Amino acid sequence: MSNVSDITVYQKLAEFADELDELAAQGATLVGEAALLTAAKTVRGMSNVIYKHIMADRDERLDN
Repeated sequence: MSNVSDITVYQKLAEFADELDELAAQGATLVGEAALLTAAKTVRGMSNVIYKHIMADRDERLDN
């Protein structure tokens, strides 16, 4: 099993959130659209946490 980098995780989550947003724009019902938008927001939040972690590690390495 190979290791996946944090940046790859961030990129995949961000891509998935974008896909969910696109699906929501095509939603046939308000309930489906709301579910997809909520999922996109949640996934985007996870990607932002990963991004902040990456940047904090980067800043810490630059300070040393």
